Amino acid sequence: MRSAPSLSDIFTFGGRTPATVGGLIVAIIAASLLGAFVPGLVAVGAFMPALVWSGQLWRLVTWPLFESGPAAPLNLVFAALMLFWFGRDLCHAWGPRRFLATFLGLSAASAALTCLAARFAFLSLMGGVWVGPWVAITALTVAWALIFPERQILFMLALPVSGRVLLWLTIGGTVLYAVFGQFLYYVPHFLAQIIMVGYVRGWTPRGLWQSWRIGQFERRARRRASHLKVVKKEDRWLN
Repeated sequence: MRSAPSLSDIFTFGGRTPATVGGLIVAIIAASLLGAFVPGLVAVGAFMPALVWSGQLWRLVTWPLFESGPAAPLNLVFAALMLFWFGRDLCHAWGPRRFLATFLGLSAASAALTCLAARFAFLSLMGGVWVGPWVAITALTVAWALIFPERQILFMLALPVSGRVLLWLTIGGTVLYAVFGQFLYYVPHFLAQIIMVGYVRGWTPRGLWQSWRIGQFERRARRRASHLKVVKKEDRWLN
């Protein structure tokens, strides 16, 4: 008699992906479905700079969990597929906790920077409304492309491209959507992608500190060895 599937099997989709990635996919689908049946739930969790400035800080982290609108079913399908493809590799590269912290922290950081831009630069952003995981997913795609530049993937399920090419396709696609849509709406997307490039490249306070320390050691070593010279092959040394 076949035993019932465990909770771990459900979140890993039969062992095909880490439980953190599967759990995130399930959470986004469940929250979106709940938002479709509970009036006002999406409005409570959506990212709105004006309401964040009024003190509703939870919106900085809840907005990626909701998809809404007529295109929500298709968006959910592609969001789940992209998290499944890229999240699996990133979860193995970073670890489950770091992957989840990066997803949530990236969403919060891009939203916080958008709030600052709305307050001090682009006032029209103040009345904007954002929901859905696509800001974080495009940034995760950038991370995957930077970490695995030579790995092949089927772009749009048809065209084989490398991670290096996928990086430019992701950034270029965001630019095209911004040009033909509402440009300011894509400010969080650009901010998230810039943050991710810096994160992967080690442009964090800790990474910059370590780079500075390594540079200090290298300069000190060069000064100590400044009196030394390279010995030519034809030279002979006798003890």
